[in-house]
Amino acid sequence: MHIINELDAGGAERVLTRIACHNAQTNGPKQIVVSLMGEGVYGPDLRASGVELHCLGMTSGLRDLPGAIVKLSGLMRGEKPDAIMSWLYHSDFISTLAAMLSGRGTKRLAWNIRCAEMDLAQYGRSTRIVLTLLAKLSRFPAIVAANSHAGQRHHSKCGYHPKKWAFLPNGFDTNEWQPDPDAKTRLCKELGIAPSKHVVGMVARKDPAKDHATLFEAIKQVREQGHDIHLVLVGGETKTLPVPTEIKDHITALGLRRDVAKLVPAFDIAVLSSSFGEGFPNVIGEAMACGVPAIGNDVGDVAAILGGTGKSVPLHAPEKLAMAIVELLSEDSDSKTFRKAATRQRIIDHYSLAAMNERYLALWDGLAGKRDLPDFDFPE
Repeated sequence: MHIINELDAGGAERVLTRIACHNAQTNGPKQIVVSLMGEGVYGPDLRASGVELHCLGMTSGLRDLPGAIVKLSGLMRGEKPDAIMSWLYHSDFISTLAAMLSGRGTKRLAWNIRCAEMDLAQYGRSTRIVLTLLAKLSRFPAIVAANSHAGQRHHSKCGYHPKKWAFLPNGFDTNEWQPDPDAKTRLCKELGIAPSKHVVGMVARKDPAKDHATLFEAIKQVREQGHDIHLVLVGGETKTLPVPTEIKDHITALGLRRDVAKLVPAFDIAVLSSSFGEGFPNVIGEAMACGVPAIGNDVGDVAAILGGTGKSVPLHAPEKLAMAIVELLSEDSDSKTFRKAATRQRIIDHYSLAAMNERYLALWDGLAGKRDLPDFDFPE
């Protein structure tokens, strides 16, 4: 049983859907997903794959908290899950109390941390309160997993002291995320721009963590250096971002899209300008799987994921980001071809969906008592 805050288009939601659907479609263990709120973007995908989905209908704030705990504990009593995995802070908190109340106990529970260092000033008071409580409660779950070394280090500093840590890096379906030589032509036609333009793309919702302002300044600097680039933004509420007048004609915001795997191969370069909060950003791995060179700010495990195939740059440094974009655009044809191949091969070799699934299966078996809890250590 997976418990998550909601199922809108975020990275944690995408990985949960990926792992649940994969097991439902490959005769893996039965998958039950509980959204504390509604079915969001991914609910229909889960149902279509045969995943059992329950939505508790919570609204934001504390008013619905007691009812959600009671509903979730009733589900746990009825379903009797062998393993319980909670995703994101509020779900960790509610799942811990519900597991105790239901009688299933926290020995079957794993928390799944999906972020690294957070700027909590950018978020609501309830998030800050819950994180403080989770640090005190972190001794209760059987294991606390994180998808990045940066996430594990940060939460240890926050006071997390679990019985056991586990490293669960993201994995990607390289059949879904793959190069497509026709993608750029299609996208340029949709946007009404010349295929000769350099297309730089960023897949990220409107959020303080994503630091679109730094990206916009970098794009402005790249254009001032004479490079004909067009920026494509994909993600919730990106159409409402304030864009500088000087580059407005060279940016297209597509908003939330369900065909992201068809859009990303069209990019010449993928960028992630996040300034905090990222652990293992999916969008870097997805771009790499498509053979698209990636540039990411030095947050979370970005540099380790890239492994030299792309570039990582300092935070809040538009001039460094602009320089990295120019360096990749200026490579000769052979160098670009080699980089694209190496980028995809790194995902195949180190971050495949199959490798991720094996880790999750081993962890679930450990929670169910079918084997010892696995030792999934974090890389040094």
